[in-house]
Amino acid sequence: MKDVVKFRALLGIAQADGEFDSSEKEFIRHLAELEGLSMAELKELLKSADKTGSLIKNLGFDDKVEILVYTVKLMKIDGKVLLSEIKFGEKIAKALGFEEKVIGFLSGILESNPNDTPNLGSINHRMRKYIIA
Repeated sequence: MKDVVKFRALLGIAQADGEFDSSEKEFIRHLAELEGLSMAELKELLKSADKTGSLIKNLGFDDKVEILVYTVKLMKIDGKVLLSEIKFGEKIAKALGFEEKVIGFLSGILESNPNDTPNLGSINHRMRKYIIA
């Protein structure tokens, strides 16, 4: 997901409610690390994060699904999923226009190994039922 626009959108979601707590920061930092972003790049992206939600509106369905897939994979990477991680994932899902329960759905079908590539075509098709109307 090393796509600056997606990271800016994700960072914007994290900060949009004015509550960007330490667990959310650690979550984002770890995702950036997995994707090869340096701390300097991440700090720069934090400065330009989209807190207005305009980037989200420009993201396509596939990009939104990809953000959620990587979010859930990161939640599972250490073999334990914390309530704070679930809540953050639900916050991201809602901001992207999905029902919060999509996090549970994705968690049930995704492996925790970040190197495993899920079949996004199959996931995308199944994700449509979680779109908030």
